[in-house]
Amino acid sequence: MPVDLEDSRLTKETVLANIPAFPPIVLRVLGLLSADRPDMVPLVREIGSDATLSAQVLRMANSPLFGLAAQVDTVHRAVVTLGFVRVQSLVLAVATRSYMQAALRTEAMSKCWRHALASAVLCRELAQAAGLPRDRAYSFGLLHDIGRLGLLVAYPHDYDRLLDTADRDAVSLLDLEKKRFGMDHCEAGRRLVEDWGLPPEFRVIAGRHHDPPSGAPFDPLTLAHLACQMADTLGYFVAAPLKAAGFEELLARLPAATREQFPDDPGVLQQTVERALGEDRSDADSPDDDPDEDHSADSSRGASSSDPSAPSPRLSREGDGSRQAAIQVEASPAPKARWDAGTVLLAVMVLLLVLTAGALCFWNA
Repeated sequence: MPVDLEDSRLTKETVLANIPAFPPIVLRVLGLLSADRPDMVPLVREIGSDATLSAQVLRMANSPLFGLAAQVDTVHRAVVTLGFVRVQSLVLAVATRSYMQAALRTEAMSKCWRHALASAVLCRELAQAAGLPRDRAYSFGLLHDIGRLGLLVAYPHDYDRLLDTADRDAVSLLDLEKKRFGMDHCEAGRRLVEDWGLPPEFRVIAGRHHDPPSGAPFDPLTLAHLACQMADTLGYFVAAPLKAAGFEELLARLPAATREQFPDDPGVLQQTVERALGEDRSDADSPDDDPDEDHSADSSRGASSSDPSAPSPRLSREGDGSRQAAIQVEASPAPKARWDAGTVLLAVMVLLLVLTAGALCFWNA
């Protein structure tokens, strides 16, 4: 049934008041990470106070991405291994997924998450081609639609009806959002990022990712804008675009050096996105982490290759947890020495030399 847009308009203040915030633990961790020189002691204490965050930080630090010989077995060592930028990206990914899963499952929510994840993957690929930080770019793509995600969490059925209207009547979803909520998801995202105290660059991206690039250098906003449009072009849209940009047109907007390093086959990019979506579904289908469970097994598993966080579905909404999560996990025993072919060959050659020398000494005597 189509929504009556004129009779059911809400005020901005009412809408924003009904959108739940990120978990307090996430906001505290992000606040610490936003400092010019983050203080390690409170940062480790906050991450260690949440079972999911500590498990995911340990899990990623022990992934094959870093190839460390010894197991990382404390949150402090994990943060040092990952670095502040990667920890920030991981925390944002865990929080966004937890935020989404706390909402009522609807078709609109599914489309929004697919678009956000596709945009994150494409942002990361664009950043890699441009020589920019990949993990930070992934976060830009994942959170560019945080305003839409907030509206979906607070008004799931209303947003479903807006999508039906936009697809049926081929009208702008942004215009429908303004009529229903008093603002579109871009303004909602900007206000939420400000209210939650997230880093300033996320405010720009959340509020202006639909604005055409200004011709400035390849900055985070341009990155998020192109990734969002490319996700739509590849079929990962929330509402069918009124006029979708062609893939070749989007490639032409890239700086020449970036274009040379970026895949020119949309099929390759779709495979990369589908791989990330498949891994995300596997994570969503797995049982929730049990706070009483030992997370040492999780910390030894490799993190997802396409999602820098490979987040678990549950995150403490209170942020403090019922108790301090286990920061120290039991280190695995040192691996036993193994004889490879080269070592065996060397040993045989040494033995032959010793025998030959012994034989010569015997005959000379």
